[in-house]
Amino acid sequence: MQVRTNRMGVATYLAPDGALVAESLAALETAVTEARAHGASDIVVDLRLVPFIDSRGLERLLDLAIDLRQRGGSLRLAYPDAICKDILAITGLDQTIAVFQDVAGAGGSFL
Repeated sequence: MQVRTNRMGVATYLAPDGALVAESLAALETAVTEARAHGASDIVVDLRLVPFIDSRGLERLLDLAIDLRQRGGSLRLAYPDAICKDILAITGLDQTIAVFQDVAGAGGSFL
């Protein structure tokens, strides 16, 4: 999996291009580590190209949200497809991490 990173305004945008599953989380971890090293505290994960999130992926997103919150930042999710939206709703993660239909809404929520 590849993760594109882009910084606009106050937010850093991470766009993984595959399922967030145990086998592919290393790429996301690397992107998060690099973003934090460059001072990122508000992160949007663009789920547009993420077809599925397993329990390890959900756990990593929750851990990231908690870590960012402890550092004075926050995590937003954007563009979940129907399957990911259902996964987030069934697990209740959408009650802990704000989910937006697009990155503009997610990024704008930091202001």
